Amino acid sequence: MSALRLQAVAGAQRGPELVFPGPRVRIGRSRDNDVVLPDRTPAIASGHHAEAVRDTSGVWWIVDLDSSNGTRLNGVAIRRHQLKNGDRLTFGDEQFVVALASPASRVWIGVLAVLTALIAGSVLRMERNVRVPFEDVATHAPRSVFLIAIEENGQRTIVGTAFAVDDARAGVEARGTLATNAHIVDALRRRGALPSHTLAIQSDSYATWPVVSAAIHPDWRAGSLHADVALLRLPAGGPRVPSLTLADAATVAALGRGTPVAALGFPAVSTDPANPRARLSVDVVGDVRGEFLEVGLDVAPGTSGSPVFDRSGSVVGMVVGGDFIAAPGGGTRPSGSSANWALSAASIRQLLDRRD
Repeated sequence: MSALRLQAVAGAQRGPELVFPGPRVRIGRSRDNDVVLPDRTPAIASGHHAEAVRDTSGVWWIVDLDSSNGTRLNGVAIRRHQLKNGDRLTFGDEQFVVALASPASRVWIGVLAVLTALIAGSVLRMERNVRVPFEDVATHAPRSVFLIAIEENGQRTIVGTAFAVDDARAGVEARGTLATNAHIVDALRRRGALPSHTLAIQSDSYATWPVVSAAIHPDWRAGSLHADVALLRLPAGGPRVPSLTLADAATVAALGRGTPVAALGFPAVSTDPANPRARLSVDVVGDVRGEFLEVGLDVAPGTSGSPVFDRSGSVVGMVVGGDFIAAPGGGTRPSGSSANWALSAASIRQLLDRRD
């Protein structure tokens, strides 16, 4: 498999060559990216601007993540495009030349990784208290996170995200109960996709199960974020995966402005519905308003229903909505305001307790 080399040729990072063995390279202003772009006022690049992704055949692709000013390949705005040697990628005013490393260059990749680790060691130590818990989430939680999709005529359409929860009343521990949004179930029903055409696809493993039934929180009303919670049931003898831990009431009550949080879900723009890999997004709580958490977390179509974690790895909420605007060619895209919302985990517990 080839590595990706990016040579900075214009902008503040001009000069150094960056080497990535793959399979995913995140690009943007936020510090959790692999390639961190300059943070300017006004912003030219988005917090999470684009991703370079290597598919199973070894081909590298560049994917724009609904960035405010777009991603340009050889001067042309793109949404998703294959990368080749010599291509020029532009994000804001930063430009990189693409080179695809041969297998022999892996030795040099290793040397570079060691040198980079030594140089960045002090920075990593300062950030350790924040980063390590979310790295644990990224390692262990994907087994419990599922893409919800409609499959018709051999084609899959991404609808949202769900995650495994304990359903004590059913006498089952994460063997077929998933939490998601009520508005996702409502969309599935309106399209006539439940129960015959709805699938739950496990992140990373791509194991797939049919969704056989759903229950919506009785207090939810169409168009509302209040009580926007539902439970999905998979077939008896379904997936044996660990449930995610729902935070207790005291943990949820302690959330406040600046509390670090992370979400794990499936942005439609960068998710392959045949081989979905959940994407981790990290931010802080912007505000707490009753049962809602105001968050950034790169909420986009497809991430509704994503679990929101605190630093301990407990689920403190669920993504319920984002600030979207109409996208060219139809559909919606994030507005860039980061005025997005998660619903407290208390509503998930309430539905689990109320369900007959």
